[in-house]
Amino acid sequence: MKLAEFDRSGACHLYRHNTSTTLLDNGADLRHIQEILGHASTLTTQLYTHVRRKKLSEVYEATHPSAEGGSGLF
Repeated sequence: MKLAEFDRSGACHLYRHNTSTTLLDNGADLRHIQEILGHASTLTTQLYTHVRRKKLSEVYEATHPSAEGGSGLF
């Protein structure tokens, strides 16, 4: 954090949250993120990952039968 010149309280945790969410958004498996963060439980890892509304909308549109572009798989 010092080398990156982050001088904000909690910057380390902000970095971990952002990195894990970015990994998840780009297709990384939650178990892999768990290993990277060094968590014993995926429940702890879930605290570090946030579902972005845009990503949630994309998944809904692609998979939900009620969505206009849905494939009707469910």
